[in-house]
Amino acid sequence: MNLPSGILLQGGKYRIVRFIGSGGFGCTYEAEHVMLEKRVAIKEFFVKDFCNRDETTSNISVAAQSKKALVEKLRSKFMDEAKSLFRLKHPGIVHVSDVFEENGTVYYVMDYIDGRSLQDIVASEGFLPESRAVKYIRQVADALGYVHSNNRLHLDIKPGNIMVDSTDNAILIDFGASKQYDEENGENTSTLLGRTPGYAPPEQMANNIVTFLPATDIYSLGATLYKLLTGLTPLDGSLRIAGEQLWPLPSETTAHTCKAVECSMELNKNFRPQSVREFLDILGDEPEQANSASSLYEQSGLQDRPQDSHKVKSKTKSSRLIAAICVIVGVAVALPFLIVPLSNGGHEWVDLGLSVKWATCNIGASASTDYGDYFVMGETKPISAADRTVTVRLRYLDDISGNTTYDAAQANWGGHWRMPTEEEFNELKTKCKWTWGRQDGHSGYKVTGPNGNSIFLPAAGWCDESDINRIGNFGAYWSSSLEDKGSSSAYGLFFTSESVYVYLYPNYTGRTIRPVRD
Repeated sequence: MNLPSGILLQGGKYRIVRFIGSGGFGCTYEAEHVMLEKRVAIKEFFVKDFCNRDETTSNISVAAQSKKALVEKLRSKFMDEAKSLFRLKHPGIVHVSDVFEENGTVYYVMDYIDGRSLQDIVASEGFLPESRAVKYIRQVADALGYVHSNNRLHLDIKPGNIMVDSTDNAILIDFGASKQYDEENGENTSTLLGRTPGYAPPEQMANNIVTFLPATDIYSLGATLYKLLTGLTPLDGSLRIAGEQLWPLPSETTAHTCKAVECSMELNKNFRPQSVREFLDILGDEPEQANSASSLYEQSGLQDRPQDSHKVKSKTKSSRLIAAICVIVGVAVALPFLIVPLSNGGHEWVDLGLSVKWATCNIGASASTDYGDYFVMGETKPISAADRTVTVRLRYLDDISGNTTYDAAQANWGGHWRMPTEEEFNELKTKCKWTWGRQDGHSGYKVTGPNGNSIFLPAAGWCDESDINRIGNFGAYWSSSLEDKGSSSAYGLFFTSESVYVYLYPNYTGRTIRPVRD
């Protein structure tokens, strides 16, 4: 149970506005400094598994006598850490301005950051352009270097603990797992233990950090950069030790950024950069904006996110009639996302002025905005609509373009149809204008070729081991090009509202297919 809105603390100095969230050891609130009329954030020490709150007085007590000594120890350390954080003053670190005891517990007051966490940003927008991701990581690294200069480790760096404020600056928050070290005795303070899977390195998961070791935080910094670049939570260190491999970074990620991620996420702590300065030296100069749709093309802007829907919507008769009239009389008209298709074997296609003609819809769709079917690479039968689960299959293939055994376009549509190659996706990406918007209630890109003709690629998401993900936010389309001969990874087109990539994926993921013909 959390504090109710409107309650006053510190003799009326602070008023609780709303409950923000809670973890295992504390509750966070938006509050107001009443006299200054200033928004603040207040963190309350509350071990939810061991503590109770009196509904009338708001006083907190320990539920079990056997846990009283442990809770009291954690409470004391919580206050000591708040006092220490008060002395940390850096624009990239949330500032602690007050600490006090009340209601049988401890509170500390911080600046209120009006913004979103990187975790929330990636969840809503997908992976970030490299330049934007590196910008945030540089800002966090600068703050982290300051923390380390005070012989302190953060020990819980992850996208959820990095806020981006209204001026687009990244700010490091939540030092609940932080540890302070001195030169003679090593670790001397600790509150809570941060062990976030995917972001904590092996030595942290094993609670083996008894001396000051910046490389532990640097692993988490690199893992956070990986998340921003891919949209994927890194594999837990224990799985990587057992032989599991991280999914690759986008193919157009610069060499310096790839190297920074690789080095910082070394499982052996001695092989990582040993300081923030070393990490930044590997990261090198800031990369140019890479394939950002917002910088390359004029966008129409993303409207309200559509509901995840698998319903098939047909084109209206009127739009088909208008398109047919345009073909007959040879008149070009400017209607939003209007496609003037030609037909081949019952399937329509558009000449965009490129080396191949592109189909107007995905396999399994009856209109350009329909998501269509999802396929595992090399499978010609779509994943069942009744069961979207993808069975993990590592199929090692050679070139499959036009092969009726493995090419889903050739097997399902026949004729001259086939899956596009990596080169044909790159041509589509670089030679066409991409405009994000909505058609028939579905988000996606209008892709306009050099000759002015267009197709629409819906953001159909993809299938993993459980269900379809990111419908309306992501597009994921297979090509026929394998990473190497006999490889279990293949190239595909991957996009969000901000970025368009040609990217490597494991073959067993379920993705959509947009056919081409010569």
